[in-house]
Amino acid sequence: MSSTLRVFDSLDSTNNYLKQHYHELENMTFVCANYQTSGRGQFDRTWQSDKGKNLLVSFLIKALPTHEMPLLQKTYYDGLVSYVKTFVPNVYLKEPNDLYVNDKKIAGILIETLVSDQCYKYVIIGLGLNVNQTEFSGLCATSIAIETNHHYDIQSLLSTYVTKTIENLGEHL
Repeated sequence: MSSTLRVFDSLDSTNNYLKQHYHELENMTFVCANYQTSGRGQFDRTWQSDKGKNLLVSFLIKALPTHEMPLLQKTYYDGLVSYVKTFVPNVYLKEPNDLYVNDKKIAGILIETLVSDQCYKYVIIGLGLNVNQTEFSGLCATSIAIETNHHYDIQSLLSTYVTKTIENLGEHL
């Protein structure tokens, strides 16, 4: 399966970018930003991230039959947990859309859709994964760096994330 990756220094939100441009983008377009000026989670909650320290990425799936959404979502979540476990073995999914380690949030997932008849015109899956950030003012959060005492190359993690996501979802798309 082919994919496209677009990397930006700054965007308001990777999900917003895909929503605004979905009609002109190819299926499985990934968008990453080093910083989001208006990053958000579910229910328009703010997603805070220091510039260049975390993995902020969203991807676009086009023309997905509505009956395939539950399996797609489960497959994505299982693959994401497996991916993060390569760094932090005790990560787990906290329903409906967060990853936690020792009762601290390490990642948030935001899924947005546009449906028409029995098909999603688009499904956008956004991920904010705390990688190298070590301070979270007032939040009960952690990062891969805090959990492992190691600094990570964000571009390398992005490349691996895209590859793993395509491998995990490939048979469903």
